[in-house]
Amino acid sequence: MTAEPHELISVRAPEQIVESLKVDRSPRNIRACLPPADRDYFDEDFRRAMAKATEELDLAPVNALLAHWWHMARMKATGEYEEVLEHGARIQEQIERGEYVPGRPLREVLAERASELGVKLDL
Repeated sequence: MTAEPHELISVRAPEQIVESLKVDRSPRNIRACLPPADRDYFDEDFRRAMAKATEELDLAPVNALLAHWWHMARMKATGEYEEVLEHGARIQEQIERGEYVPGRPLREVLAERASELGVKLDL
């Protein structure tokens, strides 16, 4: 008989996931808060970021990855992720029909967000 690692699978309400993410931003908790279908992607991304951090002696890739997946876990728990996808699809349809889509240019939004993070983008 072999002993294989296993995860305790528990179903949590979206509010419980959001609360958990507020108090624990560890890789283990972020992964546990993701839908099971996303966990392999998280694992792959995390291992790649850790390898890069080890090679470059810089934790910035790991921190950026954890921030990304933290937001994904939160958005997927609350349904915001699907709303964003649906909104994006509606905008894409408008663009394809040649309709005017109000808003700010993506380049401007990205530059603003990068500035807030202290990152210089070459757009």
